[in-house]
Amino acid sequence: MLHRRLTCLGDHDDAVAHLAALDFLGRMPVPLRQGFTAGLDQAAAVAGGRGICFVKGNEWYAPFEALARAEPMAAFPNMVLTPFTRDVLSVTFQKRLRAAGHAAATPRPTHPAAAGLIDPEGLFSVFAIIPWVFLIDNRKLGGRPVPRGWEDLLDPVYEDQIVFGGWKRPSDGTYPDCNDYLLLYLYHRFGAAGVRAFAGNTRAILHNTVASRFAGTNHPQGGAISIMPWMQADICPRRDRTAVVWPNDGALVMPMGFSVSSSQRARVQPLLDFVCGDACAAALARNRYPAVWADGPQPLPEGATLDWLGWDYTRTHDMTEETMIATRLFFAAWSRA
Repeated sequence: MLHRRLTCLGDHDDAVAHLAALDFLGRMPVPLRQGFTAGLDQAAAVAGGRGICFVKGNEWYAPFEALARAEPMAAFPNMVLTPFTRDVLSVTFQKRLRAAGHAAATPRPTHPAAAGLIDPEGLFSVFAIIPWVFLIDNRKLGGRPVPRGWEDLLDPVYEDQIVFGGWKRPSDGTYPDCNDYLLLYLYHRFGAAGVRAFAGNTRAILHNTVASRFAGTNHPQGGAISIMPWMQADICPRRDRTAVVWPNDGALVMPMGFSVSSSQRARVQPLLDFVCGDACAAALARNRYPAVWADGPQPLPEGATLDWLGWDYTRTHDMTEETMIATRLFFAAWSRA
């Protein structure tokens, strides 16, 4: 059977039972979904069919939250693949995953630049990253220095010049979604004062594709500095007026990884072969969501480094609560909200 999506999770117990019957539960960034699901389809078909659920839209969090609320010894899908958003990084979700007998399953060597992404507890395998970089509008930057690292963004010289990802609800002007992963990262590195300083420099919160289109134009919401995934920065149509800057203290990355049932490894091996295969790695590289394999395509700029919240931090803090704190600090300080 092949499940495209869960249109309704329904009763919690039924939802958990349904999820546990799957071979694969996954989610990916929007630009990767079509190609990734096509590859999974092919892998499942060659293997004679596998139960697959690929989460989309408003179901992004629901199945993972249902699994986190499951009984301690409840079964999980045989393979879980996802960006490391706060629900997956929660202590509860990881406890449930371990109790279900899941573990890492990395069949290829990891690139040295991604060494800090290797899970020391062996629960997750990281296969790719979402890197955030700076897209600089050279005209709007004017005589200001080009920011080279994350701390530079806190300098008041960039007041009202920074744009980052999210969207505004037209009905009431609130922001139901924004890049709170970025805000959490800034809070982790620079504390409450750093988040407030960043808020003082923020001009607008825009969808990343919109910010990419605005960069290099006279649009009033465009800023001198846009923080966005490398893919959206790279497709900016006005590259004669803009420049992509890879932070010298490391691009902020959200790892993408998977965990596999140790007892069902053979059953999901065809899916693993696709995720860790050359074709998938090449597609990730083309779309600027690089695979981390040392023997695969390496589109990272020469000397590029990576940074993220880190395993020690994510396993000793409540990611949901920390994210809420960082977000509240930002919006309390941001006068344009």
